[in-house]
Amino acid sequence: MDKNTLRKVYLEKRKFLSQAEYERRNQLLHHRLIELQEKHQFKSIHTFIPIKKNKEPDIFPFIQYLWSKRPEVEVITAISDLKHPILRHVQITENTTFLENKWGIPEPQDGTPYSIEDIECVLVPMVVGSKSGHRIGYGKGYYDRFLEACKKETQFVGVTLGPLLEGETFAGQFDIPMHNMITPFEVVEIK
Repeated sequence: MDKNTLRKVYLEKRKFLSQAEYERRNQLLHHRLIELQEKHQFKSIHTFIPIKKNKEPDIFPFIQYLWSKRPEVEVITAISDLKHPILRHVQITENTTFLENKWGIPEPQDGTPYSIEDIECVLVPMVVGSKSGHRIGYGKGYYDRFLEACKKETQFVGVTLGPLLEGETFAGQFDIPMHNMITPFEVVEIK
């Protein structure tokens, strides 16, 4: 199956999760993210902000955990340039206000600019991913360009609510592989 077909199929599957199942998967995912942080002790984590109406993984409980239990960890997110496929990066706090852009993505209105070179971990949203470390996003290339610009030590963590696929059937030549894949069901460390 090609990437566009996989993207369409898995977006549709996510759309039809019941509210109870969506909440259950997010709770499991939250615990797996805490375990990842406890294992690696990242000092800075770049995260996406979920579009909840699209049933994207709800990262907010993890962000709130970091702010309350691990205040030494810098939390960073992105602001999309809607004319060019690039991201600006800002540090956010519990006082940050968000406003939805034209795609429905909540973006910070008052974050502090943050250098890509200082990011230790990037939580990367996935529509679907594979156990070999490859991901399918929304297909605009924003994250591929961002990840390419990160320092080589930065850990990329793919995050999805669905199960991972076997193999590398959809890996493209410009795709940046993840170091870890996290779902509600498993954590896969890519060797």
